[in-house]
Amino acid sequence: MASRIAVGQVVRRKAVIVKPSDTVHKVARILSKNKVGSAVVIEDDKIVGIITDRDILDKVVARGRDPKDVKVEEVMTRNPVTIEDDYEVQDAIDKMMDKGIRRLLVTRFGKPIGFVTAADLLAALNTYATEAEEAAEEEPEPETDVYGICELCGQYRLLYRVHIEGGEKWVCESCKDSLRL
Repeated sequence: MASRIAVGQVVRRKAVIVKPSDTVHKVARILSKNKVGSAVVIEDDKIVGIITDRDILDKVVARGRDPKDVKVEEVMTRNPVTIEDDYEVQDAIDKMMDKGIRRLLVTRFGKPIGFVTAADLLAALNTYATEAEEAAEEEPEPETDVYGICELCGQYRLLYRVHIEGGEKWVCESCKDSLRL
């Protein structure tokens, strides 16, 4: 890849911040209001976990627990996998595959800025590949130097293809310049 795509360029979901002491009910309302599926759990300016809509479903709702009585710290995922925003998209994909996760917390200098999903990363790579293909189609093939016998003066030199007299001829630079006079 000639051009690199930084993970920070792909972030579509801004980080929503909650506290470990918040109730799951409060967090569910925050997630719904912000139309996101996860929140970063911060305590003393440090990332201590994330809570996802799946955590709420699997660890609270499916077990018949009351979301108003359950604290975030009881169901959050501790020590979430993060990636700095200046890493490349491929690094994020590799990390997600290695850890078996579907979303990745993106940070800048250790502070949360948002999440990326596998779909976000693949879409970014697809967009880059499409743009690269279109750029390649627009660029003409570079011509290689051709040496041979000039069809006008008979000298062995670097040749140029010119169109004269309804046809194509290979001529040296001197003859090419004299044709334009």
